[in-house]
Amino acid sequence: MRNQKGFTLIELIIVIVVLGILAVTAAPQFINFSSDARASTVKGLKGALQGASQTIYARAAIDNELGSTGSVNGVDTVYGYPAASQAGVVAAAQLEAITSAAGAGTDTSQYDWTYTIEAGATATDPDIIYISPIDIVDLPETLDGSNNCFASYTEATEAAGPSISVNSSGC
Repeated sequence: MRNQKGFTLIELIIVIVVLGILAVTAAPQFINFSSDARASTVKGLKGALQGASQTIYARAAIDNELGSTGSVNGVDTVYGYPAASQAGVVAAAQLEAITSAAGAGTDTSQYDWTYTIEAGATATDPDIIYISPIDIVDLPETLDGSNNCFASYTEATEAAGPSISVNSSGC
């Protein structure tokens, strides 16, 4: 008789099935695709805000609407750039957004983004709008540092264009 060494086909199939089950149940614990997707979405939002800002500024320059306030194609502007408001940068970037101050029971299913506006401390300070994915906790809670997943748009001043930044550490 021959001395056979090795595994049978049945034993190999059982091991492969067990490894497959372990991979399916354990992999999501180690790989968090949703937070990576949210972070990428917020970074994409930054690009959309930059593009919209430059497009509106170009139109404002053509129309000679570079004053401290104005309107270009139905978008409110500050020094030719979109204002930090719903009628400004939210409209310019064509975002489906709702203010974070919307009351309880508001149907948010049609919106992708939520935003809140922080008015400048003085009349000469620029306003800032914070925009976050709708499935993140409300922005006032986000801004206290507990969940940071938003893009901020600081409107233009006479000396400089708008400032756009992303905080994706809490996505």
